[in-house]
Amino acid sequence: MCEISIVIPVYNKKRYIVDSVKSVLSQTFRDFELLLIDDGSTDGSGAICDRLSVLDERVKVYHTENRGVSAARNCGIRKASGKYIGFVDADDYINNTFLEKLYNVIQKNDAELAVSGYYEVNNGRRIIHNIKNYNSGNEVFEYLRNDMLCILWNKLFVKEKIRHLFDERISTCEDSIFVTQYYLDNRPKIAVVNEALYRYSVHNSGLTSTFQKTSFDGIRKLLRLNRLVSEQITDNALKFRIIHHLYKVYNYGIYTYIFGNLYRNPITQDKLSIVDQVINDRAYQRKVRYILLYPFRDRRAERIGVFEFLIMISSLYKMKRMVLFLSKMKNHLDLLIHH
Repeated sequence: MCEISIVIPVYNKKRYIVDSVKSVLSQTFRDFELLLIDDGSTDGSGAICDRLSVLDERVKVYHTENRGVSAARNCGIRKASGKYIGFVDADDYINNTFLEKLYNVIQKNDAELAVSGYYEVNNGRRIIHNIKNYNSGNEVFEYLRNDMLCILWNKLFVKEKIRHLFDERISTCEDSIFVTQYYLDNRPKIAVVNEALYRYSVHNSGLTSTFQKTSFDGIRKLLRLNRLVSEQITDNALKFRIIHHLYKVYNYGIYTYIFGNLYRNPITQDKLSIVDQVINDRAYQRKVRYILLYPFRDRRAERIGVFEFLIMISSLYKMKRMVLFLSKMKNHLDLLIHH
């Protein structure tokens, strides 16, 4: 038994796994176990995990057939012996006080979920994400407005309160769905460490072969769950604002996780069919209209960027190739701006 179990799913991460594990083993908080779930790696990552387990008795390795990240994390949950459980990706790193500060804040506040800030590294660009206070007077609004339920890895969960495991049937947003479902199951008190203690790395490796129709299913499911959370907000003005935010996050997720990853040449019929599935979805069309029209009903509406606006208009007119072209241009512009 230990206080905290850390689960790292590993699939072909030999370039990163050693540094990721070292960041966990260097924690100032010492009463933890580290579970490495080798998800059928073919690049030697499994052997590296075995060697790392020899260096520290707290490191435990489990080898499984390749079934995806959700199955690997579920394996880790079942094997974990800690009272609390956290998840780290195999190419990410945590500050050496990450566990200590999350553990202390969850204990001090008698909470069921602890959250820290994080920073994102994308093409050499570092973006810090801390928890903002919008002074709304409504905790649920603050949680949703900060996208606190959309991120898995900057958190500490109470293991015995995990009632729903990761959904192994979907290939996108499975981590965000897990967090949102945990919130819906428990209505937990959330304790916050407003420091960027987790480093999240973005790699432009493109889509995997499993990123197809189930990708849209995952994004839709996440939106449904977040709408259920938003029903706890009784102030209608705040509720309208948060629904607009959720729809914007939903739309952003669509063209980031689907459109933005499909533009690479050549544009095949398979890629066009995925875009077609999305932009012909009636629910998606309704939400796009809501995002576009909301600024006319509330001046506090979130701003819509030029490329976002053009992609949404192209979606409404079902211009598949234009959606992919604009996604490509947006990606190139982002790279130019931040280099």
